Amino acid sequence: MSALERRYRRLLAWYPKDHRARHEEEMLAVLLAASAPGRRRPAGREAFDLVRGGLAIRLRRFPPPGSRRHWQAATGLAALLAPLTLFGAGLFRAAGYAGRLAFDLALPQLIYALPYGLVVLLAWLGRRWAAIACAWAMAALHMAETMARLLSLPEGTVVVGDVLLVSGRPLIAATMLLSALPACVCAAMLTLVPSPGPGPVGSRRLLAWAGGVLAACVVGALVPRVFGAVLILAAIATVAVMALRSPVGRRTAAVLAPFLLVAVMRSWFTDLAGLTAVTVATAALLGLTAWLARTGKPA
Repeated sequence: MSALERRYRRLLAWYPKDHRARHEEEMLAVLLAASAPGRRRPAGREAFDLVRGGLAIRLRRFPPPGSRRHWQAATGLAALLAPLTLFGAGLFRAAGYAGRLAFDLALPQLIYALPYGLVVLLAWLGRRWAAIACAWAMAALHMAETMARLLSLPEGTVVVGDVLLVSGRPLIAATMLLSALPACVCAAMLTLVPSPGPGPVGSRRLLAWAGGVLAACVVGALVPRVFGAVLILAAIATVAVMALRSPVGRRTAAVLAPFLLVAVMRSWFTDLAGLTAVTVATAALLGLTAWLARTGKPA
């Protein structure tokens, strides 16, 4: 085997195995016949074309046909769980304030949560466009509220980096903007996924799991903090263990990761640099989610 043939075979290794079994010898013969006498290595353009062709075929086949159905179901389930998470978070905060008899603070949290309950109901019933419209309306309200809070700062506000000093108290601008990001990510997930819903998990099982976690969150907000935390973590861990046993459950966890990152871990991003980084990363993962959601039919 000549050095040129050996190098061509290395480049052809970029193609899938079954493709090489059918076409490698034919492709190799054409490449060797077209090469100049005495050449020891492929031309740069030729090598680039071979690598590009191999990667293009591999990407067209990813994910594998057996996995595509799982990814499509996972993206649909994740799009339903995103507003359900915001609904549960609002109920948790409302119950916490109500448990301390701070009903004036509990009511706004309840008002915040109820529209997401409507979004979940609409998506569950197959009213996708109504759910999308409601979710984007909530996202717009969050953005308007955030901008109103920023614009309401008094004149003479001192800006030091990302920290706004208002009346002697620091207020992190990135945190205010980040508060509107979960609503936007939730609406984007519903928009990008063609069919949000329980999928193969089934409505009855998902309703039981969601009801158990929501009940644990509400009760956990009313009892002493230590017992409440144990109750909530136990409920979430139980559902997670059952869900992660299935291929759809594991993929759903992966798809939900960007949403949970901005919805639950806000304290990790306290400056504009962190906000920018998490926004870019979330946008990239949402793009991947949209692509995976539309790979249900084999190419």
